Amino acid sequence: MILHGGVRTTEPIRVAYRNLAPGENEAVAITELLGRLTRLPGFLYDMYDHSMVVYYDPPDAPDPRREVLVPVPQSFEGVETKVFPSLRAAFLVFKGVGISMDDYYRDLWKYIEEAGLKPSGDIYSIEVMYVPEDLDNADYTMEIMIPVKA
Repeated sequence: MILHGGVRTTEPIRVAYRNLAPGENEAVAITELLGRLTRLPGFLYDMYDHSMVVYYDPPDAPDPRREVLVPVPQSFEGVETKVFPSLRAAFLVFKGVGISMDDYYRDLWKYIEEAGLKPSGDIYSIEVMYVPEDLDNADYTMEIMIPVKA
């Protein structure tokens, strides 16, 4: 079920990050990164509300570049952090199962085309998974973003 969509400009955000190896599972990498963060003094788990996977290349590219990001309040020793920059993106927020991610991407690309927007080309897409209030809930809220030119 689509909750909302459109075009927005994000704020810069400090993140812990890790580049992914070709074929590496994003969910496992996010879990490992969160495991490292939760053992560090100063990381407040209740501040964490989402994780991101950034796809720098299209999914059909050979060995596409990807990284996982977790928002953090500050830099931490032993964990790579950076400020992920502000960007303008077409986005779609959805919840539920039964519709494939590919279908949501088709809807977003259709919106971009119909709105006359052009992809920026720097980043192919960003997927955001929001942590549910009830961690036993399998019905996660997701957001997909495709950066577009200003």
